[in-house]
Amino acid sequence: MRGFVDRVIDGVAVVLLDGGGRAYLPSDHLPPGIEAGNVVDVTVSPLGSMSVDEVAELIERLRSGEHRHD
Repeated sequence: MRGFVDRVIDGVAVVLLDGGGRAYLPSDHLPPGIEAGNVVDVTVSPLGSMSVDEVAELIERLRSGEHRHD
């Protein structure tokens, strides 16, 4: 699906998705040179599944900022 990089703040790119919605992506996972104003292709591929406890742990890490490498 197509998206538009709306902004990049504190290492997180906010991508507005064609058809509605948005994605928050770590900016260091984007190709070099991507910045606000660029149109990008966003692909989602299944990687497996997680237990409820694993999901809760991941959410907590994301909320605490532990995932950031600033």
